[in-house]
Amino acid sequence: MKKKVLSVLLIGAMAATLMAGCGSTASDSSDADGSAAAETSETADDAADAAEDSDTVNLISQDLLGSDPEDGADLSGMMIGEIESYVINDGGWCQATHEGIVAAMEELGIPEDNLIVLEEIDDTDQATVQAAAEQLIEEGCTLIIGASTGYASFLPEIAAENPDVTFAQWGNKVDGLIGYEIRSYEGMFLAGYACELLSQDENTQLGYSASYDEFSVRTAINAYALGAKYANEEATVKVACANSWYDIDVETQCAQSLIDAGIKYMGMEASSPAIPETCEENGVYVVGYHNDMSYLAEDAVLVSFTWNFAPIFKQIMISVNDGTATANDFYYWGGECSKLTDFASFVPEDVVTAVEELSAQIESGEVQVYGGELKDRDGNVLVEEGEVMSDDDIILQEFFVENVDCAW
Repeated sequence: MKKKVLSVLLIGAMAATLMAGCGSTASDSSDADGSAAAETSETADDAADAAEDSDTVNLISQDLLGSDPEDGADLSGMMIGEIESYVINDGGWCQATHEGIVAAMEELGIPEDNLIVLEEIDDTDQATVQAAAEQLIEEGCTLIIGASTGYASFLPEIAAENPDVTFAQWGNKVDGLIGYEIRSYEGMFLAGYACELLSQDENTQLGYSASYDEFSVRTAINAYALGAKYANEEATVKVACANSWYDIDVETQCAQSLIDAGIKYMGMEASSPAIPETCEENGVYVVGYHNDMSYLAEDAVLVSFTWNFAPIFKQIMISVNDGTATANDFYYWGGECSKLTDFASFVPEDVVTAVEELSAQIESGEVQVYGGELKDRDGNVLVEEGEVMSDDDIILQEFFVENVDCAW
């Protein structure tokens, strides 16, 4: 079945905000209490009670990952709205979000015709976002997903005026909206580890071709650098920044500048095909981002980090259907949500095995990506020896770790 994909012609500019980890740079703050994990409320009454306390954030337990609706639950009538800042076949962020929504719906028996997608919704313009949300509400959507950080500035007011509609918003938790993020640092840590294992005999400096100086981008860079350092204490990561969410020419230049500096292995945070293709043209290797990018440059893409939102969206849909969802819920899940694709066939088996073993250690808690001692690039101690950074600070990412080399 084909979903409805609508274009909204609204008052005001419709300039597309082309995304990588999020839309426009938003306030890098979070209301989440990362020190405590709360199970979802068991009844609708509990959910309503929790909603009355706006200072409470329910950090939804990752133990719910993989859970199914109660026997007999029927979600087939649920209408879902999706607001995207660009197009759902962008090959990057929007596509990853959209595919996660569709996969969750399929698992729950929700027809794809019940999904209404609004593309190219400018996340910097209040009138545009409000008109989009109102259109989805008029279409009967009971769950609306805002897939760009910028929407968080405008959706709370709309949510307050429409208590029968649940709004879920990517990015840091804000009042009035279910928040969802992925512990993307787990997958990127493994990617940096793999690249350094491959690179270190020839060059201990890796590269990273990035989009913007924004919290999700910093998360990707820092995790990649920490993974490289875990493989080799001497490893460093040189960063080139496009200052754009999607610019083929500038991204090509960024990748080429790293290659010209002698980089043979790099990470990336971008949606366009420019970086993988530039790497392949130069005999250099790259970690794909957002989705499996191996099809763009099969001789260059070692592995790809993928945003797997399906488990989170599935649980949000279940909670909306059974009446336990509250605007205080915050999902911050790792594991299969933050995963790598299969490695390319040319990656040595011993490297693949080492990455799999490290992944299991992260899953068990034996290895903490943001465990101390951890310093920033100015030598300040971020985390003391034997301690672990709080989720609040991990989400915020107002720092670069000590082995990151960039001009920001």
